[in-house]
Formats: sequence, C-alpha cells, structure tokens
Amino acid sequence: MTNSPDNIVQGRAVYMEFINGSNTQQLLVMPEGVTTSHKTVPMTIYRRRLNPVQPRKTWKASAASHRSVDLLTASSVVPRAEVPHTITAFMYPLFVSLQRNGYTLYKQPIVVEVTAEDLELARIGKTPYKTMARVWKSRKALGFPKEYIHAPAVSF
Repeated sequence: MTNSPDNIVQGRAVYMEFINGSNTQQLLVMPEGVTTSHKTVPMTIYRRRLNPVQPRKTWKASAASHRSVDLLTASSVVPRAEVPHTITAFMYPLFVSLQRNGYTLYKQPIVVEVTAEDLELARIGKTPYKTMARVWKSRKALGFPKEYIHAPAVSF
C-alpha cells in the first residue's frame, strides 16, 4: 500500500459549535499548510449560522492575511513573539461577536486531520467536504445530536 501525497496529514482542523437558543453557529478552523499544488495556504476559517427558519446554509470562508512563512523571515518587521497573534487576528472579531451575542460553546471542540487535498480546496475557496465528513463522524461518536439546530432549553 502506498501513501499518496494528497492523503498525507498536513495538520489538524478544529470544529466548534456555538448555540444561542435555537441558533447554531458552526466554525471550522483549518490550519496553514502546503497544498497538492505545493502552494502554502493561510489559516482559513469556515462558518455558518443555522436556525429553524434557515436550516441549510452554505459555508462562508475567511482566510488570514498573513502566513507564518512570510512573518518568520529575517526581513519581517513583526517580532517573533507577535507572529501567532498576527496570524490569528482575523478570527478575533468573530469570537467577540459570538460572546457579545450570547453564544456558548456546545460540548467540546472537535479536532480532525487535514490533508493536502483539503488545503487545496481551502486555497481555491471551496468547502473541504472530506474534512467536514471527518467532523460529522467524530460529532456522532462524541454524542452530539443528529440535528445541527438545537432545541431551545426550557427553563422552569
């Protein structure tokens, strides 16, 4: 059995599900990595908001404006200690918005492997459905509900 370069693990993606009443925000954070076309893709986040009125929505993607390759060179003006903050800064407004709007993390984050093929899809702006399939399998194994939209909690 041979390993195809397309299927070699390039990193780990993190899936998070946030809920607020019957609204569900799904996030998938893809790592920076090298694609099948040997290009470096920056860290990318996929997100979508689901609710009973709109139970099926497409994923929206946002990518970091900086890559570690560029920030860790000798000619970079960013101090080494600031590189992680600079790369992940594009995600901060989203997480602040989730917090301000009362969303809470449902269960725990799920970490799945990402291949070069998945990163290639992220590079061209398409949804990496093989990564999503790994998330759905893990989601099921961890006891998440079958439906993505959560029923609002009833208070007594």
